[in-house]
Amino acid sequence: MSDPPEASFPRREFRRAKRPVYIGLLAGGVILLYPVAIGATKILGPEFGVAPRILLTMAFLAIYAVGARALLSRLDFDEVVLALDHQGIRFTPHGTGRIPWASIAGIKYYEVGRFRENKIIAISKRDAETKETRIDAHLLRGSRPRELYETMRRYHRHFAPATNRKDDANVGTYASSSWTGLDDD
Repeated sequence: MSDPPEASFPRREFRRAKRPVYIGLLAGGVILLYPVAIGATKILGPEFGVAPRILLTMAFLAIYAVGARALLSRLDFDEVVLALDHQGIRFTPHGTGRIPWASIAGIKYYEVGRFRENKIIAISKRDAETKETRIDAHLLRGSRPRELYETMRRYHRHFAPATNRKDDANVGTYASSSWTGLDDD
């Protein structure tokens, strides 16, 4: 007896990653310290020494750290941001709701940036006013971005209905995917 689709394709949940947020706040603090130090130098003037300027900069850094910690406490890193199941893909934070597998035309994976640090999964839809939804996979926790992409493609292949390609004039009698096993997307 075959397993139901829920057994071989369980619900996969992905949460917001902590590391990019912490690195962003740390970089923001370092970048913010420079104008604060320059402003302190202009306000205090040349009659004050280096030590008061350093103390003032450290006080501003402490205020920034407390504020950043307060902002971080408001973020819910345990909230499910992206979920895959047999019904479709669910997005939580942007309010886009659920995208059923039947309405997804294709899934693409992009690595963008000088060092390919941004991993983006683009979901193209069949009939919608917004043709593409982008997911920043490097900001998710649960698996690596490439593994998330492969999982999405596997779910899409299994749960999406077969497409009717009779209307496409460029498709020949023999498609390469029938004998290679590779999809075009």
